[in-house]
Amino acid sequence: MIEMSTFKKTLLPAVILLAGCFQTISAQGWGSDWGSTGVADSTSRDTAASSGGGWGEEQGSQDAAVKPRVVYKRFVPPYDSLREIIYYSGVVDDENCETCSADSLYWRAMRYLTRRFGKEKIKDKTWVLENVVGNKIVMKITTPMMIQTNNFNKKQSGMMEYRMAIRFQESRYKYQFGNFVHVEVERGAEARMIRTYHEYYMRVKKGYQNTDIYLLAADRDVKAFVDGLGRALRGPYQPDEEDW
Repeated sequence: MIEMSTFKKTLLPAVILLAGCFQTISAQGWGSDWGSTGVADSTSRDTAASSGGGWGEEQGSQDAAVKPRVVYKRFVPPYDSLREIIYYSGVVDDENCETCSADSLYWRAMRYLTRRFGKEKIKDKTWVLENVVGNKIVMKITTPMMIQTNNFNKKQSGMMEYRMAIRFQESRYKYQFGNFVHVEVERGAEARMIRTYHEYYMRVKKGYQNTDIYLLAADRDVKAFVDGLGRALRGPYQPDEEDW
């Protein structure tokens, strides 16, 4: 009995010590799984959030790789193969207009041209090449070459020349635009003038992204001209006091 009691007293502290160690080890394992900021778990989470192999970045890289390249579409202006020039032409006809005699259309057109370019240029024979009342107006126009590099930016690049003709008949008129020339002054001591016909810009084989801007500038100018002329010729002629 004495020996057994001695054995129990000797073994009991060892059992208590082992139980305490097991409890400490178990507590550390659960803490690492849920709330610990231990190195292993922290590294795992950071890798998923910031590495290039994450789901979000990998999908974005694939989208960028397969994104189709935007192909530049060249601008082609209207071209008259017989005259071999860039040529805008159209006929506006209104048979139901009771106030659209040839004379009335002519005077409305003259009023529009005067407002657009000024009286002095309409009287200048270098601008107005032919002027037959009630029949036709032929002009050589010089205007700033306004190129557009993007949707929000326009700037002047020299001047643009072209020839314009308007012909009148009863209840109809015809407009024609051609002989477009880009006029620039060369930089340097000589200040030489450079004249480039738009047909050259139309025929270039390389770098046409840089020359199309001049063709497009002419196209915008002509369309604005025709639109304004159409509005002016739709209503009856009403002369201002200063017209007399």
